[in-house]
Amino acid sequence: MPSAEDEFAEAFKQVRKLHKAFPQVDYLKGNHSDLPSRKAKTIGIPEHLMKDFKSLWQLDGWTIHPRYHDLVIDDVIYRHGDKGKGGQQAAYKNAVAEFNSLVQGHLHAQAGLVYHANQHDCVFGMQVGCGVEHDHPSMNYGRVYAAKPIVGCGVVYSSKVAFFEPMFL
Repeated sequence: MPSAEDEFAEAFKQVRKLHKAFPQVDYLKGNHSDLPSRKAKTIGIPEHLMKDFKSLWQLDGWTIHPRYHDLVIDDVIYRHGDKGKGGQQAAYKNAVAEFNSLVQGHLHAQAGLVYHANQHDCVFGMQVGCGVEHDHPSMNYGRVYAAKPIVGCGVVYSSKVAFFEPMFL
């Protein structure tokens, strides 16, 4: 495993490529991107001594939303996914609970799209999986689980129409 400094340098290169490809982004912080500030708090480092996420990764043009934030675009809720209901078909359960179309990540081994309707309207819940390399040493903690990460692409056309396409790598 690389040192923390080497890992940051490698991640920084990847973030620079993403930033160049997508200069304007709404970024929802999740449990992993929030980890440095959580660890600092655990060991007693005051938050004002920490570099903020946007400055640390040099993300000019990006809007960084805090963990557990619901971003609503064109009447679709987007969230990291460690908020609300969990378990199997978490995005679907959250869409039904909110009765609003909803897209979420966070759950590595779940991806797909389920629609729900009542007599007045129809909504969808889309789980988009994750973008991790299963065989990377940092993912060793997940080796004991039978379910493996799913990588795919979710496309939202409107609050009523979406598609999910799995990628088999």
